[in-house]
Amino acid sequence: MFDMETRIVPPAEASSRQTPMGDVFDSTLFLALDALQERKIPYAMIGGVAASGMGRPRSTHDIDIFVRPEDAEASIQALESKSFEIEKTDPRWLFKGWKDGMMVDVIFKSQGDIYFDEEMQERSHLILYHGRKIPAVSAEDLIIIKCAVHSEVGPHHWHDALALLSHAQLDWEYLLKRARRAPRRLLALLIYAQSNDIWIPNHIITYLFTTIFDKNDSTGHRRNTSPAVETDKIPEIYLLGRIKEALATNIKTAALDTEIEISDRRILIKGIATSHHQKWSIEEVIRRLSHGYEIKNDVIVSELNPPHEAESFQ
Repeated sequence: MFDMETRIVPPAEASSRQTPMGDVFDSTLFLALDALQERKIPYAMIGGVAASGMGRPRSTHDIDIFVRPEDAEASIQALESKSFEIEKTDPRWLFKGWKDGMMVDVIFKSQGDIYFDEEMQERSHLILYHGRKIPAVSAEDLIIIKCAVHSEVGPHHWHDALALLSHAQLDWEYLLKRARRAPRRLLALLIYAQSNDIWIPNHIITYLFTTIFDKNDSTGHRRNTSPAVETDKIPEIYLLGRIKEALATNIKTAALDTEIEISDRRILIKGIATSHHQKWSIEEVIRRLSHGYEIKNDVIVSELNPPHEAESFQ
């Protein structure tokens, strides 16, 4: 039996940073940030560090730094200059650095084709983390990132997003604007949060639902398709994001879960549409954004029919 008399109670002010491992984590984090700042590389924290600073305090085993794709190479070189061991893990989205057993993820594209774009940079702000002020993405952007990356093997992302909804002061209009990256997931999160007595304005849920499922916008008018742009002037790494944004904000398509693959000036469209009209509307929007690209539309049409009898509530 455990002897209660021999139990060692840590002091009330104890925290992870006061353990040997916590001290190493903090020194590695701050050294990595110093490296980026010395080279004037724009960045902001995401992941557990950012979630701890704005939502719920929790432990984390890695350091997630969000940078622009064009700064990924410079970022990893900056870490190498501070004696980090580096690895170009996946040139599409992730590089890594290690020091003293701690891992730093340099992320330049998050799940859902989310980038550290100008809008996100402008909304980034300082949070206090273990005595130091460090830049982090906004609570709204972190919620969208967490929604997009959530999976069965990473349920903590969902709980981080719920904590942000509970504790952060949110700009709901900006959250809706950024929702184009993961609108259905955000809608599911907000409904779940409201069911757990987290205050979510009803009109936010209504607007999201209407945008996703109705053919008309909240004013009852059909939205216009996105204007044509000169594709050659858009860096290819951002084209996929532009296309998904256009599909998400154009109410005629409601194609918010469509999969888009771009390779060798070819675009493959996959997913499920609720009508043939929607299928070809998806292609129409993409063509307007991708002049000179070959397009293959493999969208499957699965029409949704209403139930024969309405549900009754007693």
